[in-house]
Order: sequence, then structure tokens, then C-alpha cells
Amino acid sequence: MKSTLAAILTIVLFASAAFADQPKTVEEAVQVLKTKWLQPKDRDWILRNSKDDVLNRLYMGFGTGMRNQFGLWGNNQALRDSCGTQNPEVCSVVIINRLWESVRSDADPELVRQLECQFQLAQAIHVSLKGFNQTTTVYMIRHLQSQIDSRLAALAALGVSGCQSSLTLEVAGKPNMDCYVAAPHRREQLKLWEDPTLAQALAVLGTENAFKTVNYPPKLTLDFVRQCQHPKAPLY
Repeated sequence: MKSTLAAILTIVLFASAAFADQPKTVEEAVQVLKTKWLQPKDRDWILRNSKDDVLNRLYMGFGTGMRNQFGLWGNNQALRDSCGTQNPEVCSVVIINRLWESVRSDADPELVRQLECQFQLAQAIHVSLKGFNQTTTVYMIRHLQSQIDSRLAALAALGVSGCQSSLTLEVAGKPNMDCYVAAPHRREQLKLWEDPTLAQALAVLGTENAFKTVNYPPKLTLDFVRQCQHPKAPLY
């Protein structure tokens, strides 16, 4: 599987290359993004992540390019009107969210159903990141998987039937499994490590340890951008 970072970088490169496209409506903006800015692998990455994850990943680099190229900071009053806001940043959020919805509408409905099920499962499962800081990548993955399995077993024991009975973490990018992990641990970060959802935990761990998540139900891939983000134990 190709690196998720490569997909993001491709998106940003396509953004910087689109010089004259200034759509006047949200739908026109989405079509420009899909047909002129994005390659198939980029659209697949968008499809395989939740709306919140896509917005969080694309808002800065991709979003900055879009706001500049689409004239949201300038004279593109028509596009801001179509977004229902005069705030360029809010307008870009409207466009990115609509892009996510449009990519899903193009996909196989059964795959969309499976992905939505896994997105919901990642929100329903709660984990603890206590003790993760300054451990190793292999520890992080094993203990996350152990908590996932435990939570799913507990739900099954309660007779709670979901649309997916298993969730398996996989690794891409050939990370050094002995590399150190940075994770929330300070008291002011209590909400980030005491009882986050799996989706929240993976988002913060991914940011700190240079990996992205990609959903291939019933598997969830941790795609590492670097072999080792923290060769030494983080001091913070």
C-alpha cells in the first residue's frame, strides 16, 4: 500500500498547480478538485477516512492552496455566497466536507456501508493511553489491539450486536518497531489519554508519531511516514 503521506503531498502539489480555476459555486469547486486536483489514489484516501479525519488532514496544506487558488481571500464573492459564509476559512471547510460526501457518492454503496460501520466502531470503542508515552511502537500497537479486542468481547458479552465483529490493526511503511512513542501523559492532557475514543487516540498518536490511518474493513492500517519519529525517548 502506498504511503498516505504521499497521497497528501500529491494533493498539495495538485493544489499548487491549479492556477486559474476559480469556481463560483461549491459544486463547481468540488468538481474542479475531483477532476483537476486529485488523482485516483487521492480520492481513495479521502473515501477511506472519516469526514472529521479528512477535514483535519486537509485543512492546512490542501485548504491553504484551495483558499488561495479559488480566490476565497480575494474577489470570489460568488463562491463565498455559495458556501453561505463570508469567512474564507469556513467556506473552505464547507467545500472539503462536500468533497468528502461527493467522493463517497461515487463509490460502491456496499464499501461505503462497510467504511461507515468501521468509522462508527472507532467512535464507539474507548481506550486508554495511560503508560504509552516513552514506550515502543510494538508496545503501542499490541496494547491498542488488546484493548480493541477486549472492548469488542465486552460488547458481545452484553449481547450488543454491531455491524462489525472484529477490528484488526495493520502496519504499513516499515516502521522501526523498537522506536519510542510519544503520547499524551501530562495532567492537562488528561482527556486525551484517560478515556478517548479509538478514533481520537489514533489521531493524537498519529500526529505525535508520524503515521496516518487508512480503513480497509475489517482492518485499520497505521501507515507510518517515517521509520522512526523518536529514536530517543521523548522528554516532553
